[in-house]
Amino acid sequence: MTSSDTEIDVDTTPERGVADLRGYWSRATDSPTGEMAEQPRKTRPGKFTPPTFSKILDLEISGMEGHPLVLEVNVKGTPLPQVQWFREGAPIQNNPAFTVDQTGEVCTLVIAEAYPEDSGNYTATAANFYGSQSCQAIVTVKGQKELAGKDDPGYIPPPPASNGPAVLPDTPLPPPPANVQPTSGLMDDLPPPPPEEERKGPDAAVRAQQTRVTDEYHDRLRNPPPAQQEASATGMLKVQEKKAAYVKQSTPVARAARTQARDREDLRGVAEKNYRPNFVQVPEETNAKEGGLVRLDCKVTGLPSPDLVWIREGSPLRQDSNHKMIVRENGVHSLLISQCKASDAGDYTCVATNKAGQAEFTVTLNILVEAQAVAPTWVQKLKNTTVKEGEHVRIFCTAAGDPVPYAIWKKDGIGLTDKSGYRLGTDGQGTFFLEVDHASKADATWYTCSAHNQAGSIMCTGKIVVQSPWESQKPQQTKIKTPKRYANLPVDMRASHQTKTAMMNESGEDL
Repeated sequence: MTSSDTEIDVDTTPERGVADLRGYWSRATDSPTGEMAEQPRKTRPGKFTPPTFSKILDLEISGMEGHPLVLEVNVKGTPLPQVQWFREGAPIQNNPAFTVDQTGEVCTLVIAEAYPEDSGNYTATAANFYGSQSCQAIVTVKGQKELAGKDDPGYIPPPPASNGPAVLPDTPLPPPPANVQPTSGLMDDLPPPPPEEERKGPDAAVRAQQTRVTDEYHDRLRNPPPAQQEASATGMLKVQEKKAAYVKQSTPVARAARTQARDREDLRGVAEKNYRPNFVQVPEETNAKEGGLVRLDCKVTGLPSPDLVWIREGSPLRQDSNHKMIVRENGVHSLLISQCKASDAGDYTCVATNKAGQAEFTVTLNILVEAQAVAPTWVQKLKNTTVKEGEHVRIFCTAAGDPVPYAIWKKDGIGLTDKSGYRLGTDGQGTFFLEVDHASKADATWYTCSAHNQAGSIMCTGKIVVQSPWESQKPQQTKIKTPKRYANLPVDMRASHQTKTAMMNESGEDL
């Protein structure tokens, strides 16, 4: 039978794991005769030592349910041994629940969140080509409400102190079965172990003492006094019962039930505490315009949460289209009045009440009523003004209204300002004027003054006439009034004579 036809048994026992770690069997190849032949391995000069633990596991390790649990050992040896962890004989691999790490001589097994079902016998096995060493611990994960201490019947004291770390004796390795193909270990590339003489040295006495102390300790545990045996049996029985109870309580349904029970207890404990209301934020006296929006904010504390009522003139306020009572996410209560009226003015009282008592505050709301606006009207309009060229000219008008209107001046439809060469002004009582220090022909035109306020506007116009000096010195022509010739004639005859006279004047004839 060739190696390709050989069946391989997969074993998960610690012994098989040790064999893999040590590389007890080398890789085999098919020989010409059909038998398994060992491959030649390289040798490495130097001193080699088997594995030893400088820090071992405690015999018993306790953990709390839901908390992380760390198992740690320190190992020495040349070459540096590799550590494999086992639980109840089954190897432990890295997964979200168990994390295996080896950094130099420090090897750890971390249980991220321990539960009672994780309890059991844990073994750490260190191995290289020159030997193997194991240490064990009984891990017990207790519930959150259970206390661990020396008073427990199943409590076992720690091993006595010694000059060196107490370790378990080397585990003898059986020869490989004939029908099993050797598997490759983690140390295939390492040289074979040195002869027995080379492994003996000064450390042999230390190892012998460690082995003797460990054997004595285990003998004492295997054959305790009768009283201790009875107490230990009773304690182990209780431990088994508790473990069974923990396993039953560790189901998802049981965990959810415990969580709900704790929440109910917490809520019941909180509900028993009552605190009277207390206002931590209150509004101040508020002034608002008629028709505007008003918001009165307050914040109150208390347990249980208080109920708030707004009162005005002895009557509770009701929500309607203009009055709203809201509560924001930050706990601020607000009274909103969307369109204030004069009737909304007054004192508002807010009362907060719960089982422990009540608290209140009062705030005053003032509504500012604006006077009714009156549109402008002319008291005196602009007048046409005639001045001589170069003289000072002033035109003005007066308007009445509430509030007092303001004026806008225009010249030929174009707005005027003080920077336009004109002096514009008002007396603040509705009289507006325009002045020109030296009138010129360019100032002779039409001017418009419009009066405005929020209720309306009005407008009036006036003209400035500028005369030249020679126009002002020209003598006035005197008209001579002649008596009417036909004043005494009847109306019908007067019309005929007037027509005849006009015709004669046109022809040049004398009357």
